[in-house]
Amino acid sequence: MQVYYFTEKGYEKLRQEIEALEKYLKNEIAQEIGKAREHGDLRENAEYEAAKNKQANTMAKLGTLQERFQSARVIRKEDLPADIVTLGKTIKIEKVSSGEIISYSILGDGETDIEKGIISYQSPLARGLMKHREGDTVMVQLPRGPEEFKVLKIQYYED
Repeated sequence: MQVYYFTEKGYEKLRQEIEALEKYLKNEIAQEIGKAREHGDLRENAEYEAAKNKQANTMAKLGTLQERFQSARVIRKEDLPADIVTLGKTIKIEKVSSGEIISYSILGDGETDIEKGIISYQSPLARGLMKHREGDTVMVQLPRGPEEFKVLKIQYYED
């Protein structure tokens, strides 16, 4: 079974998302199916078919989230070494080829937001930088090809 890592905030967000989907299934989708049934022959009822498809898609998504929740491991700040790139850190790195300096926070899958500089610990960049220290220069295999980065600063993520 795969383990999914989350910060405490990400774990709580996942729990709330599961709760919201369960309510949605029990209330709104159940009502849609009930209304569609009232319209007669279910074999030729597009509204009923659409509601059942929505129910199936929502149940599939809920199942995936529940699996992640059951296999979740919450990472706390006190569990992490301060001087190494890990989940739960904000890092400042330099692209060696251009001198461009970028900051990213490395969090769990459900917490990513590239526009805010939050990447998944499973992303190629994060995986390539994991376990490195400030001052390390690292060749990371990215989808567009290898890129060299220098780790300038590592600190705990603060939201």
